[in-house]
Amino acid sequence: MTRNAPVGPDDSSAEWVVFDVTPSILGFPGEVLLGVLLLIVLIGLFILLRVVVRAFSLRYRLTTERLFIQRGLIARHVDEVELFRIKDVAYDQGILQRLTGTGTVTVLSTDDTTPQVRLVGVREPDRLKEALRKHVRAIRKRERMHAAELIAS
Repeated sequence: MTRNAPVGPDDSSAEWVVFDVTPSILGFPGEVLLGVLLLIVLIGLFILLRVVVRAFSLRYRLTTERLFIQRGLIARHVDEVELFRIKDVAYDQGILQRLTGTGTVTVLSTDDTTPQVRLVGVREPDRLKEALRKHVRAIRKRERMHAAELIAS
């Protein structure tokens, strides 16, 4: 987890970057294993290349107010979810992901354009999930919001 300079104006409610991560290549263990096994046939090279491109074309950034999901190497698409809109956070790890220390964090929100976000192939998904949960609770407390106010959306 990294903590960087403020994103917004320099005051007590400044928005800070909590983490800024990209998926690990080891976060796609099934595809990596298949690629290595098929490397002899040259098909594996394309599978491994696809994993590398997939890992480098995703970026997840959590600030103290928003979660950003950036996709693309050349063309770029960025989704943004306000933390106060997040309803639930969970993480999953398959057996190969447990061995590589990676997993998928799933975020459910009341945001109309981004109701579900999956942070795929991230290292230490349990710590990422807890950091996200902590900052969701902090923003709700700061804005004096209660869970009942979010259910209607």
